[in-house]
Amino acid sequence: MDVFGEVEQGAPARVQVQIRACFTFGELLALLVYTPGLNLYWEELGDDDAIRGGLQFAALTADITELHYRAAYATALVLGAELPERGRPGPGMSVDRAYAVAVGQAVTRVFGVAAGQAVSA
Repeated sequence: MDVFGEVEQGAPARVQVQIRACFTFGELLALLVYTPGLNLYWEELGDDDAIRGGLQFAALTADITELHYRAAYATALVLGAELPERGRPGPGMSVDRAYAVAVGQAVTRVFGVAAGQAVSA
């Protein structure tokens, strides 16, 4: 366990922890597409480090309770299937299908997982 910085009197210490998580293709896609504050530009989708860094941010800040529904919605968007009502992104969070497909391709390239598979991150 690593402690970061100097511990000041009355200030909480910060420690580094490693967390193992398993995500499906849809969950990875939803995390990278619908996490508020994560804005991957088109040119960043070709950068494996940007994708991994984005996922780290997304996994730490996302609403995990809604992830299953967002994953189903994001996967349907990429596949061109009928979009479910539950999981629909809120105002200002929608993306066009071409961008979602490009993120899906980056997910497959970086993590080696496609729709219907699970990956350990």
